[in-house]
Amino acid sequence: MLPRRSPTRRPARFARLAVVAALLGLATLGGAAQAAAEDDAPSSWALPTSGNLLSAFNRNSYNEQDGAPQQVDDPRSPGRPALMFSLDGGDQRSELQPRTPYLREGNVVYYSYRAYLDPDFPTDVNTWQLILQWHQEGDSGSPPVAVEVRNNRLQLVLTGDDYQDLGPVSGGQTVDLILRIAFSQDPDKGTVDVWNGGRHVLNAFHPASGTLIDDSAYEKVGLYRDRSIDQPARLYLEDLRIGPAMSSVRATDAPALSEGPAPAATTSAGTSGSPLFWTALVLVGVVLAVALLRPWARRP
Repeated sequence: MLPRRSPTRRPARFARLAVVAALLGLATLGGAAQAAAEDDAPSSWALPTSGNLLSAFNRNSYNEQDGAPQQVDDPRSPGRPALMFSLDGGDQRSELQPRTPYLREGNVVYYSYRAYLDPDFPTDVNTWQLILQWHQEGDSGSPPVAVEVRNNRLQLVLTGDDYQDLGPVSGGQTVDLILRIAFSQDPDKGTVDVWNGGRHVLNAFHPASGTLIDDSAYEKVGLYRDRSIDQPARLYLEDLRIGPAMSSVRATDAPALSEGPAPAATTSAGTSGSPLFWTALVLVGVVLAVALLRPWARRP
């Protein structure tokens, strides 16, 4: 008589196969999520150096409610075009939105920004005055990431109440910034790096509320400020670049970058914060349950 097989071997074999299949599925989903995030991330974009500069932006009456930006000769480089944003005292908003995809969880993007502040620009105001912002998809609330001019300082401001100093600023000065933003609702993954005039002034800063408030964000440039400011303001945007790497946004005449630690690596999509991750975990549980219960279901 042949020996009887142990009833425990088949469940164990199915369990091992299930674990292997589940891990392969999890890796596939994670890779697909990361690829999706990379495909969705903005490719290189730059402010045109000739022709109609305004055509590179999405425009609407809301962003230009207190003044439409105008293409003019750069006051510092005659013959070179620039975009002039101008507000009178009591005015609030004159902005443009670069024509690029929305930013989503896991995107890591570099930005370079160069603008000349008119000599009479009110840098000494003691209230909010934004020149750059990455606004959430929803309409209400302060943006998760913004740059403002206040108290004669450049400041990174996050959700309206977390301020990081970037250095002094005054009228008649050029603001020359590079930012690296890892977009995430998870404070452990969302980071901001800032170079001011080539100097690395903020290294892998983790905002307490992350760098995304909801599912996506988009960049706006120009002027957005408190209506209580009664002085006029004028800003000339000379250069703006967006790209996936530092090399894709640095102008040939940009100041040399200071030495310093490289920005911290940031996990892209396909992490524990991703819906695909939880979907994969559910699939793991289902496969394991089927594998373990199937042999016992055949018993009389």
